[in-house]
Order: sequence, then C-alpha cells, then structure tokens
Amino acid sequence: MILDFTELFKVDACASSCSNSMINTTGVLENIEDMKKTDILAKHGNEIKYYSTDKESYYYFRIPDKSVKGGAYRRKKTTREKIESALCEYYLNKEKEQLKSLQDDNMTLEQLFYEFMEHKKEKVSAGTIRRMVYDWKRYYQIKPEFINKPYKKITPVDVDDFLNSIVNTTEIKDKAFCNMCGILKQTFGYAVSARYISANENPYRVEVNKKNIIRTRKKSSKEEVYNEHEKQLLFDELNRRLQNNPTNTNILAIMLEFELGTRRGEILAIKNSDIKNGKIHIHRQVIVDCDISTISSPKITGWHAVEYTKSDAGDRYIPLTQKAMEYIEQIQEINKKTGECYQDFLFVQNGYLVNPNKLYNLLRDICKRCINIPLKGTHRIRKTWISTLVSQDIPLSVVSKISGHADEKTTMKYYVFNTNSEEETKNLILSALGDNTTSGNEELKNVTNRDNNIILFPNNKKAENTCFTRISH
Repeated sequence: MILDFTELFKVDACASSCSNSMINTTGVLENIEDMKKTDILAKHGNEIKYYSTDKESYYYFRIPDKSVKGGAYRRKKTTREKIESALCEYYLNKEKEQLKSLQDDNMTLEQLFYEFMEHKKEKVSAGTIRRMVYDWKRYYQIKPEFINKPYKKITPVDVDDFLNSIVNTTEIKDKAFCNMCGILKQTFGYAVSARYISANENPYRVEVNKKNIIRTRKKSSKEEVYNEHEKQLLFDELNRRLQNNPTNTNILAIMLEFELGTRRGEILAIKNSDIKNGKIHIHRQVIVDCDISTISSPKITGWHAVEYTKSDAGDRYIPLTQKAMEYIEQIQEINKKTGECYQDFLFVQNGYLVNPNKLYNLLRDICKRCINIPLKGTHRIRKTWISTLVSQDIPLSVVSKISGHADEKTTMKYYVFNTNSEEETKNLILSALGDNTTSGNEELKNVTNRDNNIILFPNNKKAENTCFTRISH
C-alpha cells in the first residue's frame, strides 16, 4: 500500500538566551537551521511516499534532478524521521549550490586571480608566485574598474580596453608586457580548467597598438660587459679589499666568477665534491625562500640550495683555469682556518650559505664608490666571460653548452658583446678596412668585434690584378 502525506510543522517561538548581554550564537544558528528544515518540509513534504507490504515497509522519495545519474535523486528510509532528514539535507545542499553559483557569478577578477595563485603555489616555486603578485600589483591594481568587475561579465572588448590603457599610459617594455599578459591568460585559463567557464567564454585576447610597446633592444657593450681596463680596476680594488680582509670569500667568489661565467646562484651552490679532474660540475643553484602563506603579501625569508639549475641545459661541466684552481684552493684554505663549514659547500658564511645579494652589493659599492664605472653586477661578469670565449673563436655551440643555455640563439642574442674599449674598437675597424696608420694594429688585428657583426681580415697586401680570358662557346 502506497500513501501520500504532507505534514506541516509549526515553528515554536524561541526565546533568545542572553547572559550578561551576550547572545548565545550557537542557539541562534541552530534555531535558524530548524526553521529552514521546517520550511523545506512545508514545501516539499508531499514528495515523501510510504510503501508497505506484509514483508516490508519504508518511506521514500524520488526528485527529478538532471544533475544526478539517472535523472533523479532517490532515497528510502525505515522511519519518517530519517526520510525527512534526507529530504532536508538534499534541499539544503541545493540551496548551498545555488548560493555558491551566485557567488561565482559575482566573483571579481581579483578574487579569481588570488584563488588561482592559491592553486598555483603547489605547482611552482614561491619566487614565481612572488613575481606574479608583484606584477599584479604593478599593472592590475591601478585599474580597479577592471579587476573589481565580475570575471564572468568581462568581455574581449574589456580586455582590449584594459591592455591598451596599460600600453598607452605606461612605458612598458615588450618583455614586461608579455609577463603582464601572461597573468591574465593564465587566470582565465584556470577558470576554464576549473569548469567555471567554457573555453568559448574565455575573453582573453591581445589586440593592442604594438607601436606603444617599447621594444627590448640589445644594450650597448659599455653597459653589459667589462672591458680590460674596467676589469683591471675592479681586480685592483678586490685585491686591496682582500688584503684588508683576508677571510672574506665573497671577494674571491667575484674573482672566480670571471673564470667560470656561472649564474650567481650557481656559483654559491658549488660544493667541494663538484670539483674533480680539472673540471667543475654545475648542477645546483641557490634560490630565494618566500613566505607565501599570505598570497597578497609574499615575503622573502632567506635562501636555500636546490639540486637543479635554471634549465636542464644548466647541468654542465666547466674546465678550470689555473687561476680558477688557485682561487678555489684559497677559499678552501680560508674555510679551514675560520672553521666555516656547511654541507660541503664552498662558499659559507656564519655557518650557512652566502646570501647572493652580498655579491651584488659588493660590486655596486666598488663600481659606484671606488672605480667610478657603471654598475655591472654578476650577470655582467657572466656576459663578459661568454663574450670573451666567442671573441677567441670558440665555437658558439661549445660556448652555449658550457654556459648552460638551451640554444645558441639565446647566447648570441643576449650574451655576446664587444669587450674592447672604444679606442680599441676604432683601431680594429680601421685595421680591417686596410688603414695601417693606427698604432698597434699588429697587436689588435687578431681580436674580433662580434658586437657589430664585423668580420676582421688580416692586413695582407692587396692582390695583384689578374687577367681574365673570356671563354667563347
């Protein structure tokens, strides 16, 4: 026998329990929950059915629901109390889903971005999160009308207007623009992956006036590498400081960098065990530690070494020069005398890894205050090392490999510069053009100037005229 029934419950009046003017919030919340259940049973109680035979009896309901497999949500219970509880649970969950859907519809682009960052922080380094949040604050937070708009209501035209407003009002370089666009692209890509929107609803595109974006041009050699005169000034000051402070291995790290051409984080991650058979194995780097527990305000907390380099190509062996071996031995001797030791690392200070910023600050102080040349950090030393190898006709493929670059184009485009002074470069050009009036041409003619793609030829005598005979067919 199947019976239909509807039971309406009256809401009992509840007295708010107060003690010392403090409201019992637990009781209030429970009261609200009871009222919701009462309301649900009043509206949907007739969906409960009763089934009874000689063998069994139970309460059940079947609610059409396309989101459920089979197109309906079904439950059966042995008591009325249990079936009512199941019915209320179903409609309360539906209410929560609708509320969440409404909240999702009103979620702003900024809220979506920070949700995306919470998701991404499990997949990338803390340093990457820190850089992305920095770019967000620099380029996006200045446009509140865009980032405070519900992301589901953002159109491709809105994206166009935002990107064009950036390139029209800020002096942004192409690399920075690419990074800035990447944030928007990845954020909407996350919305698609999370099934918040479909791929067709993704509004991201880039349609801007590219003339307003500053192209990244190769900087002058004067800015990017040390010439011989500058290098000599730098080493004179480094040696002077080393005499005054013989245990400062930071000074020797800079001197060694001119022999290895590594990245700053790579040289500081070298261990004594990496040095074998006249070579040094580069396969590790020091990276920044960031506290990203609060995504909106990441903070640098320190440094640590990791067993990988910037790319797979960074795992490499570099042959050691005699000077490099002397510097390494000197560093090892200092560590023995001072008792500095930390996990076999070569560069240790106060029982831990050397902070990479100390090398930069040391170079900045010397360049600006002591030898009066443009600031050239450790990365400029790396470019000087690479440019020197190329100028000595080491095959580009070899230079690229021992530099840790993934391809030769990167090496040639961003790392090869002219390491000669302006006067030396002028003499080289005149010598290449056959002008023998400059002094010291014999000494300079074997130095190449690759920065300007000039091919220098030896100063051979002009070839005698050769008679050509026309061959008639």
